[in-house]
Amino acid sequence: MSALGLLVPLAASALMAVPAAGQTPPVRLDTSDVITYRALTRGDFRGQHPPKAFLGRVDLPRPVAVSCAYVAPDPRARVFAEPIRPGGQGPYRPRVENLAFRGLFSRSCSWWNREHGLSPMYVLEHEQIHFALSEVAARRLNRDVPRMLTSASVESASPDSVITLARRRIQDALERTLAETGKLNLEFDRATSFGFSLHLQEAWRLRVEKDLEELARFAADRPPGRRGPGTPEAPAVPPPRHLPEGAAE
Repeated sequence: MSALGLLVPLAASALMAVPAAGQTPPVRLDTSDVITYRALTRGDFRGQHPPKAFLGRVDLPRPVAVSCAYVAPDPRARVFAEPIRPGGQGPYRPRVENLAFRGLFSRSCSWWNREHGLSPMYVLEHEQIHFALSEVAARRLNRDVPRMLTSASVESASPDSVITLARRRIQDALERTLAETGKLNLEFDRATSFGFSLHLQEAWRLRVEKDLEELARFAADRPPGRRGPGTPEAPAVPPPRHLPEGAAE
């Protein structure tokens, strides 16, 4: 069984991907039809064909399935610059609101090969574990938001500077988590994707289910908080300027 890829947006000027296999080619992620974490079905694989990066590549095996799972920040998250002293003058410190992360699955990007001979239950469980690893990463980020905001508690005489500094701290925490998640996906694929390994995949399933249960209260299902008055504001994590270059198989 070929490795499946993890698409992990780093919410910067561009979205990056951490491939789950060394030979996984880059693809462009379609985010027009995404779901938050839940049990997957074969109907969630709505792509009409594998990503274009796989087409015409004789050096790559025919994918068993393509799963496009990634971690994304809430687009409503914002950083405000607030004056420390009364009267609306500087210096300023940051205030971050609605900062939350979610594991997402792109159905329009994900594809199921109806011609492979592997057990559909095994393949679907494999895909589910990749999705779960994205959601676990998102919940860990949500768990760490208070610490993240403490680390973002910087001061500056300029509203723009304090916002930039806070966003940089948050971005750094996000990128570290995504790098760790990419390594986990690679480890999972190496253990289970290149063959039919029921016992190894079962061990990974139990592992991610335990993580999800322990982190259940950090799932990003809460409504966003109120946005209060502030001086300048900006997204806590900048939105991408274009669709991500990713990896999938």
